[in-house]
Amino acid sequence: MAAAWPRITEAAAPGGLLPAVRIAVSSTPHATLLHLAAARGFFAAEGLTVTLLPVSHGKAALERLAKGEADLAAAAELPFVVGVLKGDPYGALASVASESGEMAVVARRDRGVAQPADLADKRIGVTQGTSGEYFLWAFLIRHRISPRAVSMVNLPPNQLAQAVGNGSVDAIATWQPVRRDAERSLGSQGVSFTSPDAYTVTHIVVGRQAFLAANAEAMRRVVRALLRAERFVREQPAQALAITAERLGISPADLQVQWAALELRVDQSQSQLITWEDEARWAMTQGYAERRPVPNLLPHLYLDALAAEAPDRVSVVR
Repeated sequence: MAAAWPRITEAAAPGGLLPAVRIAVSSTPHATLLHLAAARGFFAAEGLTVTLLPVSHGKAALERLAKGEADLAAAAELPFVVGVLKGDPYGALASVASESGEMAVVARRDRGVAQPADLADKRIGVTQGTSGEYFLWAFLIRHRISPRAVSMVNLPPNQLAQAVGNGSVDAIATWQPVRRDAERSLGSQGVSFTSPDAYTVTHIVVGRQAFLAANAEAMRRVVRALLRAERFVREQPAQALAITAERLGISPADLQVQWAALELRVDQSQSQLITWEDEARWAMTQGYAERRPVPNLLPHLYLDALAAEAPDRVSVVR
């Protein structure tokens, strides 16, 4: 759900020739490092003028990037992969978070759901074309439920908790903090199913390939600011949590629960490519892109910036 945090611009040092950078960022814990880099002045310390543009979720951030309203966007890798398959010239600057236990299917007990098998023939709300839909698919397959056995209802993230709460759907598949809101709305009438082994989602910072290549120095400085934010989380966890909670408009206690499932780390790993290929096959099967052999996705990893600043964080075979 979108939080009421303000648009923030970090001013660069006078005389700099670096471009101003607009970053579309979701109001969710997945974008913690970007929020901290702005709030703590790490972007400005690197001589950058950065404006964070608030959106509700990663797919919406990529939509702003596609429209030219942002220079970078933070999103889960699934909508990024779908965009690449459709021909969007995206490149991934760095990963900034990953999680395997945060997402869940939240269902109503009064609709006869007590275990995963009971989801068959139910209406499940999900934001299609996002990591939430991919998680739901992986969850159903893992529990030997055909995805065709459920009715998926496409809803934006800010309507999911309300939909399961008022009974217009029997269950939802989603991430935090929507999951938390749904669980609170349902109380004892709700049941949540997670599946940490089904899917590990990675959140990445994305830009157009031409923009990344043309602004190599600025991208190195963005990466440095993110690495500083990661170090701040590690060295000052209580302060980092408090700042992020304020930015997201949630309580530190609620954020602590969500942080427990997140690994906040700046890197570029070989495992990303394997996941992207799996997601590409799924996306083509689901009709999000034309069916064809899985393309080479390696060129869509922009490795130069991170390799220059922290080569030990790059484990991609080139």
